[in-house]
Formats: sequence, C-alpha cells, structure tokens
Amino acid sequence: MIVVFDRQHFGKPSGPDPGAQVDLNNDGQFGTGEQEANLTPFYYLAARRILEKLGHSAVVLDNGWYSSRHKKANAIARANPHQRVAYCACHINAGAGNYAAFIHDERSVGGKRLASVLAGAFADAKISGIRKSITRAGNATNVWKRGYYTIKGIRSGPANISGVCLEPYFLDTEAHQHLTTGEGAQTVGEALANGLIRWGAGV
Repeated sequence: MIVVFDRQHFGKPSGPDPGAQVDLNNDGQFGTGEQEANLTPFYYLAARRILEKLGHSAVVLDNGWYSSRHKKANAIARANPHQRVAYCACHINAGAGNYAAFIHDERSVGGKRLASVLAGAFADAKISGIRKSITRAGNATNVWKRGYYTIKGIRSGPANISGVCLEPYFLDTEAHQHLTTGEGAQTVGEALANGLIRWGAGV
C-alpha cells in the first residue's frame, strides 16, 4: 500500500495560507502552533511512522496548487498499478464541532469505502473529545464542497487510487485541543494509520 499525505493550505503558489487559526494561548495573536497548516504534520507524520515501520510506503506533498498535487498522486498510482494508493488531503476542522469527518467525492465508490473504513477506525479508537466519526459525500455545490475540491482531481486517476479529505478534529473545540500535538496527535495518527492498514488489507 502507498499513502499520499497532502499537507494542504501549506505551500500554495499564491502565498501563505494558514487555514484555520485559533488563539490557543490567549495572547491575542496566531502563532505557527495555532494554525491548521502547521498542526496537520503532527498527526500525519505519526501515521507515516507507523505505516513505514510496517513496510508500507508513504509520500508527503506540500507544495503546488491542489490540482497539481492530485496529478502527482495519480502518477504515483499509475506507476504502481498493483498497489492500493490512498490520497489523504490533511486538514483540521473549525466551527466548534465534536466529531471527526471524512469527506469523499460523491462520484467515487473507492473514496466512499476509504472514508468509511477510516471513520470506523476513529470510532473504534474512542479518542477523548471526539463524540462520533462521520462520512460525507462532497460535490461542487453541496455543504461539503470545500472538502470536495481538496480531492476533486483524484477521481480522474487510475482505479487503484482513492481519495479522502481528513478533518479528524476541531481546532477551536476546547475538548479537542489536546489533539494538536504530543500524545494527542499521536493518538490521532495511530487511528489514521490503523484505518489505512485496514483499508489496504481490503477489510
């Protein structure tokens, strides 16, 4: 199995895009440790370490327009036709919710399956502060359209790649803020890795 982790918001040609920002230490400013684009690596790198230790391959994309990143991921899948490839658009939610969300392209059967398996793994992990894990189908016009555009180009790739937009917790939910770094981020990464392993095994 190959997993492509895309550090979204970060590395856009248009300039810095921190994503969601929350003043976690109440100093009236948004430091790098309070910005979505700088916090996603804590969970996806934890997942990457687990996956690579088990012999899976992992790639991190962190620059270019999302469309170009989708093309890179699809090229990886085409070059490895006998492996399952998961494309993970890495995000952190905002809006003071209490759930983990996994958004797939509504046109993609494979994406729907990947989202479902990941949601199941997060539900099984029983992560403190996360009340439920949900999957949602995104398209160009519905309420999940922002998630849809983060993975839109994966649909044009080969059959062995599936994409999902990850929103594993809410940056502005107090009960989730322990998940930003350290042991909390490790827990999120473990749940993500476990879900990817299940998916890669066809569970």
